[in-house]
Amino acid sequence: MRTTARQQEAVAHLGQRALAGAPLEELIGAAVALVARVLDVEFGSVLELHPESRTLVLRAGVGWGDGVVGRTVLSADSDSHAQYVLRSRGPVVVEDLATDTRFGSAPLLAPHGAVSSISVVVHGKDRPFGILGAHTARRRDFTIHDTHFMQAVASVIATAIDRGRAEDAVRRSEEHFRSLIENASDIVTIVGENGVFQYASPSVHRVLGYEPRELLERNAFDYVHPDDIPAVGETLARAIQNPGSPQAAEFRFRERVGSWRVLEAVGQARVGPDNRAQLIVNARDVTERRRQERALRENKERLRTVIAGAPLVLFALDRHGVFTMVEGRGLDAVGLRPALLVGRSAFELYADLPQALADIRRALTGETFSSIVEVFGVVFETWYSPVRDADGSVAGVIGVGTDITERRRAEDALRRSDESYRALVQHATYGIYRSSVAGRFFTVNPALVRMLGYESEDQLRAVDLERDVYADADERRRILARFEAGDAVEGAEVTWRRRDGSEIRVRLSGRAVRRPDGTIECFETIAEDVTERRALEEQLRQSQKMEAIGQLTGGIAHDFNNLLTIILANTQLVAKALPPGQTDSHADLRDVMSAALRGRV
Repeated sequence: MRTTARQQEAVAHLGQRALAGAPLEELIGAAVALVARVLDVEFGSVLELHPESRTLVLRAGVGWGDGVVGRTVLSADSDSHAQYVLRSRGPVVVEDLATDTRFGSAPLLAPHGAVSSISVVVHGKDRPFGILGAHTARRRDFTIHDTHFMQAVASVIATAIDRGRAEDAVRRSEEHFRSLIENASDIVTIVGENGVFQYASPSVHRVLGYEPRELLERNAFDYVHPDDIPAVGETLARAIQNPGSPQAAEFRFRERVGSWRVLEAVGQARVGPDNRAQLIVNARDVTERRRQERALRENKERLRTVIAGAPLVLFALDRHGVFTMVEGRGLDAVGLRPALLVGRSAFELYADLPQALADIRRALTGETFSSIVEVFGVVFETWYSPVRDADGSVAGVIGVGTDITERRRAEDALRRSDESYRALVQHATYGIYRSSVAGRFFTVNPALVRMLGYESEDQLRAVDLERDVYADADERRRILARFEAGDAVEGAEVTWRRRDGSEIRVRLSGRAVRRPDGTIECFETIAEDVTERRALEEQLRQSQKMEAIGQLTGGIAHDFNNLLTIILANTQLVAKALPPGQTDSHADLRDVMSAALRGRV
């Protein structure tokens, strides 16, 4: 009993390290060392299966000497000890390697003088990960408790491997969509020393829903959450007192629909055109990031609480489904104690849990597998492995159950976040795309498809950027040069050609994604159609030009009228002064006055 308790304690400790997120390599090494120490054997091994080459690599080990671990490669052929273990449904115990006739060769064990051995398969969800083994140079009869211990350790390793793979997949997906969204332009504002907005960039509409003109001449503090006003005011004062020194702040800002967004801002003071201080502020929306960080902190706290209680349940059933052993603090989560379970039938205890009963029946048929089941409101991931008699018949079942309730909630939160980022890209009003250096679209969103007049994303991915999209191929070459020089392009305007041949003016912002060797892998870009805006600006310029011409013409006419008025007045005076008999002179003066009158405007 003392040995069993020590083995259970060792498995529980290993399970705690797995739940704490220990790196896989570290966990496997710890598992091998644990097996060698607890079973008091000279050699421990974890062989990793490589199905494509039908080989096994000594991934971790104890007692093999220098240059063996990590370099030893074994063939998984049909005659080897390793292949026999992989084919076996349960653990393989070898009392004497030299006389065992079940397999032909053991190229790792025999050269090192191993005599007795116990090996179990480390199962994965899709395929076996490999083999966990304990070997000794002394002849030894391993007990059923040793077998249970080895299977429990293998189950902990398998659980950690599958969890790590799932978390890596979710993390990669999240990072991909996050890179597309966070590449968008920040909000840029200019705020006077009195807190009044003097300028707001167009991105304020995308992030907060306001048109830039709505914020002009409005006080920024009217939009800041009341609880954050003191801190923001201190930051504004500090920036004004230290011109040129960036000052950071994080605060809640009311968006147009009335809810609050969390902004992360950096401001720097300068002297404005009126010789008064003004603050240039760059702000980005970090609401989702803060929400995720808060969720992550909450999950970590929950996980820390779970780890402190070692949420594992180790159990063994006989061939009739009666509990012969139940240990682990994971029982606390469901309000049970070992004394309430040992000696009782699982079929009676779990009568209202059909899936749990189905899993136990499945395990009693001799199958090794994992299953997720909810027991009294707690979600457990459980590995089942049959225990066999010497004749190969199923004598019972052992298993390890891990409380994954909190992990399941965290995975759901990550999945929702992933879907949220995907929805943002798919429903964005700006065109968002990834493209190759050669000029091919990798991914495009619906807004870009509509902008260029195509019917589907597949249709747009088939075109060539330089030939089919850019009206001037030199413009794309200049954009590529800017990416090469600075990794990012901000607000570059180019002319694109739609599918129907019409041209549009587009504003591009994006970044270059580089490989580890520094070469560019692709570009992530946001495109904004500014054709209508530029047309309106041109109309405004033409209107202003015509107004200026009209004002100039009116001024000239006014000056000319003044001159003609003087001429008329003097001509009339001369006409009055001439004697009546000078008819020719009077006729000439009348012609002058008539011409002056015709020339007046």
